[in-house]
Amino acid sequence: MSINFSSYAFSEPILLINWEPPYKAGIYAILKYASSCKPKPYRSLYFGQSSNMSERGFSNHHARDCWIRNAGGENQLYIATYLMPNSTDQERIKVEAKLIADYQPVCNQ
Repeated sequence: MSINFSSYAFSEPILLINWEPPYKAGIYAILKYASSCKPKPYRSLYFGQSSNMSERGFSNHHARDCWIRNAGGENQLYIATYLMPNSTDQERIKVEAKLIADYQPVCNQ
């Protein structure tokens, strides 16, 4: 199963506290459960990109306080990824910018 943002098929959302980051480049979406969202009950809080998600450092991310505040707690944070192996920084930044423009997540403001 997956979750789509714009035309990108992200992985199925998983609780951030249970997530093991892949050693791959890609885009990540920080999400909160939102039953009003269709077809999947998740709302984006933040989109980011990384050349290696296993090195990103999500526990000390600059927007983490915003994620927690808007999700209602650390145990309410979900993550989904769109892997882009062998991508350039520019390619990932372009996708990230499109997703931010399309969804305007509160923690990217």
